Amino acid sequence: MARGWRRCAARPPDGGPHCILDPRSPARVVSPAARPRALRGFLVAVILGAASLVGCGSAIDPAADPAPATTTGVDPTDVGPPPLDHGLGADLLSHLLESTVHVKGLDCQTAQKGSGFVVDGGLVATGAHVVSGIDVPTIVIGVGDEQREVASRVAAFDAVTDLALLRPLESVDLPPALGLGDVVEDTVGAILVHDGESARALPAGIARRIRATGADIYGRPAGGRDALVLAASVQVGHSGSAVVDANGRVVGVAFSRARGGTPIAYAVQAKELDVLMGRVDLDPPGHRPCRDA
Repeated sequence: MARGWRRCAARPPDGGPHCILDPRSPARVVSPAARPRALRGFLVAVILGAASLVGCGSAIDPAADPAPATTTGVDPTDVGPPPLDHGLGADLLSHLLESTVHVKGLDCQTAQKGSGFVVDGGLVATGAHVVSGIDVPTIVIGVGDEQREVASRVAAFDAVTDLALLRPLESVDLPPALGLGDVVEDTVGAILVHDGESARALPAGIARRIRATGADIYGRPAGGRDALVLAASVQVGHSGSAVVDANGRVVGVAFSRARGGTPIAYAVQAKELDVLMGRVDLDPPGHRPCRDA
């Protein structure tokens, strides 16, 4: 497990810090701003179908969306159980899993791992906390006898949205890029995960859009990110997974889960990834610090 998850009340798929509050009473000491009233009465403000989510002791940020709108309090955990099936056709599923990869590395005194997927520009998208501190992340492509490992460098990195883009160090034939799409709430999709041996799709209810505020992956105050609440069961190594809709379009990137086995997950909206892809030629390449640095 990656280190540092105790900074936040919700535990992410790979154990890293993510700043999504768990509505239950905290098991560890938290900051005064996070205890206990905010945890007992945890609500989000829904603004034009989105919301501001309290994270890591931060308060609801009414300025996250300046547009005037009616505000309604809702329980962010009231998303229902995960769907039994994702409904993706066999041909579409095969295409999606072909472009799903595993990402791993060992540069911060611990093994780090996650999932990822191929995007335009010969790049692989994953979670920033998955590759933070790793000088040369390894991308595992394919499954079984056709599996291969490719060395890469970080081409773009955002500690606030928890997104990273990797570029292979050598010229390789990557699987087809997955396209990005706009999210539709209260629909069924899938989370595409690769555990280093095989790739599979987990059924997911795409419940609602939110504005997640709080700290970045290093625990520093940050402005927040546009995110999604999912009804899904995710595990260690699922951070960086693509969240796709019924048409196979990527609408989010998984970055966190609720504690205690509750089937609730969180993803960054795909529009945040689209912004990062536009920064590939602007950001200096190379690894970013370990989270404990």
